Amino acid sequence: MQIALTKAFLLGALAGTLLSSCGEVDDTQQTTATTTAPAKRAVTTAKPAATAPLQANIFLELSGGMRGFMPTNTTATEPTAFQQRVSLLASRTNSSPTVADTKFWLSLNKAPQATTYQHFREIVQGDTHEAALGTELPTMLENILALPQATDKVNVIISDFIYGPKNQATSALMNVNITDALAPVTRKGLAVAVLGETSKFYGTYHPAVKTPLKQRPLKGETLPYYIWVIGPPAAAARYVNEVLPAGAATTQQAYFGLTFPQVPYAAVLTQVPAGSPLAPGGEGSISYGGAGVSTNLEVDDVQKGVEFTVALDLRQLPAAWREPAFLAQHLQAQVPNGRVQLLPNSVKLTTGVPELQAYTHTVRLRLSAFPKAGAQLSLMLPAPGLPAWVAQRSTENDNQPTAAPHTYRLTEIMNGVRAAFPPTLPPVFTATFALAQ
Repeated sequence: MQIALTKAFLLGALAGTLLSSCGEVDDTQQTTATTTAPAKRAVTTAKPAATAPLQANIFLELSGGMRGFMPTNTTATEPTAFQQRVSLLASRTNSSPTVADTKFWLSLNKAPQATTYQHFREIVQGDTHEAALGTELPTMLENILALPQATDKVNVIISDFIYGPKNQATSALMNVNITDALAPVTRKGLAVAVLGETSKFYGTYHPAVKTPLKQRPLKGETLPYYIWVIGPPAAAARYVNEVLPAGAATTQQAYFGLTFPQVPYAAVLTQVPAGSPLAPGGEGSISYGGAGVSTNLEVDDVQKGVEFTVALDLRQLPAAWREPAFLAQHLQAQVPNGRVQLLPNSVKLTTGVPELQAYTHTVRLRLSAFPKAGAQLSLMLPAPGLPAWVAQRSTENDNQPTAAPHTYRLTEIMNGVRAAFPPTLPPVFTATFALAQ
């Protein structure tokens, strides 16, 4: 039975994990949806449940190769971008109400050493006399993840991640070494975020490739460094969104294993005026089935085509994934044995739409076919592969720094991170609606 559009929201919970392609799924039958009812009701949303504060570990690699990011400054010199960003990261983590307990560590050529916030800050500001020989990247990761309760906390690792194995015979297995080092990530189902940054460097640069020079003095050239965030998916996502300072325009991002089990969504049927571009359209009609809150949609004349809007609250996702251009490229809409299309240029922010203030984005769908017996419409964000910037930053020879930032065999390192997760990852989130004719 079809019920007129009288309810303000068709609420649901999005379940899933993260990123990929977009577009149209065309099978055999058609679905349409339009019809508008001018009735408009106030939006009511449930108060989110209280979330426990995070526990965090902040690790700084204090090797000779990192000292150039942290020069001693005077009143006549500016702190490097590294010093500014890492200082702010440490300060916000230490003081944020989102984090109940923060421990600071120095990654030296042995197990990480605990330190105080004050000492950590002094090092970042230029007191690097304790710098020691660097630890190979897999060993550093293993030592960090072996600390007590490390896999229950958010672990933030700051390093140039230059990985030049002393035993060059193992270079061909760099990805495997990284995957092995991240074994606790695999076992515990943790998430990994990688942020690629750049900063001027004043000091001795130690490349992975040692010819023609084993080291080079640099005087302000720009080098890459990285911030890794490793922890339980929900905790890592909260840290990235609520604590980690916003990156620069040049900050690169990659995420693995993040999950968002409750992303709210709604079919926009009666929440906006009939003349709104967000209201249902097309030659067919659409309404919600059943009484009260429902994700059951009833469609008439689907073969004529129905357009309707889905509102999403994506505040939990990393900022890069909330960009409308990114979502337009990667969202997928599917109806088994049917046809649904994500309309071009239809992913928009809800800014300026007071009726949808509980949501962050809207997406416009066109439904033109689905089986007479009914079907399920899914709107999802598939999980990602390696972003393009990884290959662009990767190099086989880092001996001479160039204008564009490069890291020795970064692709192999990141392939090792990706291999720590299952070959097929579930979607970041999925919004589902039951369809009936």
